Formats: sequence, structure tokens, C-alpha cells
Amino acid sequence: MAEYAEPWSKPDAVDYYARNRQEESDLYPSEKVFLSRVLFPGAKVLDVGCASGGFFNIMRSIEPAIDYTGIDIAEPSIEIARERYPEAKFVVTDGVDIPFDDNDFDLVHCTSVLVIEPRYQGIIKEMHRVANRFVLVDMRLLKGIGGVTDPKDSYYRIEFDGEFDGTTVPYVITDADEVVNFILSLEPKPIALRGTGYFHDVAAAARTPYSQVCMSVLLIQKGAPNNNRTEVDLGGLPIEFAAG
Repeated sequence: MAEYAEPWSKPDAVDYYARNRQEESDLYPSEKVFLSRVLFPGAKVLDVGCASGGFFNIMRSIEPAIDYTGIDIAEPSIEIARERYPEAKFVVTDGVDIPFDDNDFDLVHCTSVLVIEPRYQGIIKEMHRVANRFVLVDMRLLKGIGGVTDPKDSYYRIEFDGEFDGTTVPYVITDADEVVNFILSLEPKPIALRGTGYFHDVAAAARTPYSQVCMSVLLIQKGAPNNNRTEVDLGGLPIEFAAG
């Protein structure tokens, strides 16, 4: 976990997330589509990659009565989150080994993680395991790239303060059909898979073979053990999928 935590534990990264993504007005339009639909009074929420806890503040502005737990690999960010939001719970851990029981959370939410984390299958599988209703994630997708971009060829220069100190993290773009087929293979089989998103230019600090990516928000509705059919509604994404 240490190698993944190091870039996000640096003071400039911790400070950036402590100052940004704290209010509902900070959400992108695509992030608003599903979030209000899956929060309800008393919902038990797990936020994977919570940083300094900003999404707790965002979520409770949408639905005040939630039971929130945030996890992150960056201990300095978790320390800030605990100080700011003592009414929530925060744990330092990795998303590929989530220390909670099966079906423990109504909503498992993950934003800005799978766009820099190549281990998306392991993380989604773990989030699906601990969810009992919904998993909500964002990813960069492209058609026909055949897997996940290689971090040697597709990476992001960390420049939170406008200066590059040599630190890079993967700029992850994933094959759209591969992601959908993987989600449809989850056990138990999801009841529904829905998506929304848009194409946008690659960030200036990114180095990647592609000029545009589809920023996608995917909502997985977990099924019962005997479910054998998934409703696939990806019409909100500007990609033509082979699955569904």
C-alpha cells in the first residue's frame, strides 16, 4: 500500500484535497446524475478514496441522515478528515482489501480513484462485495484500446502547486467494453448497470497517446444471489458498447 500512498501523502496533494471537492457546488454535472438517487435517510455509505472527507460534507448536504465511513491510503488526509468531521468514521486502508463484511453498505462510492489506479477490477470487486445495494464509480473509458493504459505511456504529472517535482501517477484509461463485460461478470450478477458521461480533452499535466477521453460515471445495482439478468442502460454515455 505504501507505494500507492506516497504521492497522495505529500503536503501539496493533501492540501489540495483539503481545499477542494468539499461542497455540492464542486460536483461535475455527471456526478450529480446518480448521487441524489442513491442517498436516502439512514443510508450506510462507504466512500473509497475519501481524501480529507469532502464527500461526507457533499453527501450530507444532499441527505443529512447518512451513516458515513471513508477510507483512503493517505494517512495525513485521514487525520484531517477525522478532525473536521468527528461525526463520521475514517479508516486508513487500500481499496483492494476493504476491511468490512459482505453486504455491509447501502452505497459504496468511489470518485477520482479508478482514473489513477490500474487495479480497477480488484477494487470494483471489493466494492461490490461490501455493497448491498449500489456501487457508484467514475472512470476514463475509450473504445477499442484493449485493456488498461500502461503507466509508462500514460501518466499524470503531479503539479498541485503549479510546479512539477518529478512525481507521476498513472493516468488510467480503460477499454470501455472490457469494463462493462467485467461488471456484468460480477457475482452475484448486478440487477442493473447504468452510465452517464462525456468526452473531454486530456488534462494538460497528462502524458498519454490519446487526446480525448470519455469521463464516465457508472452505477452498479447489486443483485440477489439468484439473479440471472442485468438491465444495461448506457445511453447516457457517448460510446457505442458491444455489451448490453
